[in-house]
Amino acid sequence: MHALTSYLSTPGRRFAVLAAVLTALRILTLIVGHPDLGPDEGQYWFWSKTPDFGYFSKPPLIAWSIAATTALFGDSEWAVRLSAPLYQLGAATFIFLLTRRLAGAREAFWAGAAWLTLPGVFLSSALITTDAPLIFFWCAALYFFFALTDERAPENRLYCAAALGLAVGLGFLAKYAMTYFLLGALLALILSPARRRRMKVSDAALALAIALITLSPNIWWNAAHDFQTISHTAANADWNGDFGHPDRLAKFLLDQFGVAGPIALALVIAAALFGRRGRPSDSDALRTLLAFSIPVMTIVSVQAFLSRAHGNWAAVAYPSAIIMATIVALRDKRMMVAAKASVILHMLVGLGFLAAFASASFADRIGAASAFKKLRGWEAQGAEIARLSEGYDAIMTDDREMTGELVYYARGGQRIVAWNSNRSIDSHFEAFHAYQPERDKRVLYVSTNGDALYVQNRFATIELLGKIDAEIGRGRTRTIYYYNVSGFLW
Repeated sequence: MHALTSYLSTPGRRFAVLAAVLTALRILTLIVGHPDLGPDEGQYWFWSKTPDFGYFSKPPLIAWSIAATTALFGDSEWAVRLSAPLYQLGAATFIFLLTRRLAGAREAFWAGAAWLTLPGVFLSSALITTDAPLIFFWCAALYFFFALTDERAPENRLYCAAALGLAVGLGFLAKYAMTYFLLGALLALILSPARRRRMKVSDAALALAIALITLSPNIWWNAAHDFQTISHTAANADWNGDFGHPDRLAKFLLDQFGVAGPIALALVIAAALFGRRGRPSDSDALRTLLAFSIPVMTIVSVQAFLSRAHGNWAAVAYPSAIIMATIVALRDKRMMVAAKASVILHMLVGLGFLAAFASASFADRIGAASAFKKLRGWEAQGAEIARLSEGYDAIMTDDREMTGELVYYARGGQRIVAWNSNRSIDSHFEAFHAYQPERDKRVLYVSTNGDALYVQNRFATIELLGKIDAEIGRGRTRTIYYYNVSGFLW
């Protein structure tokens, strides 16, 4: 015990132990947990089997990450998701390093701990999404930006500039939301004349050149595919409907309390409003940190008002915000108590989430079944559809989410093709794995519609064969209907 206490005597070691333990728990939870892959996760896994420089709706890094982990550990769900907690570990490490650079080791420990225990980070570490790699490279880029513009000049400016460019480029390969980083950097340089002087033109040019070189294969892929990913990203903004939705803006803002936690978000707001009233030496750093959050929250809030926005779309606003809030909080006794209470509360909630993720019965007992309903039942339904597909030319689906599930869970059956009911390319499957009547003469059509609505009058034979039910928690059932379909008409 004395040896452990002695080892944990420094904030850096305490952070290392906390990060290692939490990451190990997250990986263990993935291994023992039973939630099925979600539709997006299944789609990303499917992409990983054909590595490319781009895909219909996302840049390629998510598929590359899954390809790497599944090559090492196989195609189990936990292996598909494995890079998520590792990316969040890397993000927390850069947050620790940057906070230590700006304020000190004590503040660095609490900033790193705050990040590791955020509710949104617990969730992001359990599911493989584009947010985890984006946040990792965002945090890396943030660190190298500060290294280039701090009073303490880096020992090797060339290395820092190159690392900044690489981090930005890889961030773009994770998600195009890395654009916000460029806006934040520009705002930071506008707000800080001192940093503007320290950012040499040669450093900025090198960073931008390396970022473009890193991103160029994806640009080339988009050019060769009619800029599908960029077009899909623009379409996802959904600006074609009615403008002005204060209710959706309110929902987005309320969702931020779930992403960051109520105490942490309150501390962020307080730090943004009053933080610069503290030490003059902190003012420039706090202003620069805030500059990387403002464009994200502003643009996504406007998007929410104009159309819609999911709560996680503003996730990259939080690395710099958490650092800012921690630095300010540890200068004030009352805020410091709140910051530490927030970490403890988030840890308890997060451990409860891990228990619910690992045990379906525990999730049901605590009333969390609805949170996992989309991640249940697909393994059994997919296996049955794969069995039923024997003798058919293909399995045909009419819904992107179902297709994303079945490419993983029905992978022992016939290949899966997408039926395009509206003649508009809306998914990767419709673009690259569409139903072809000259090839797919007779298909097993699966749908959540019991009336075969999307294929009515399009085939000579549409025969309902049966249905497959799956319990998804607390008396809820998902039903999939399957049909014998042949004789394409038009």
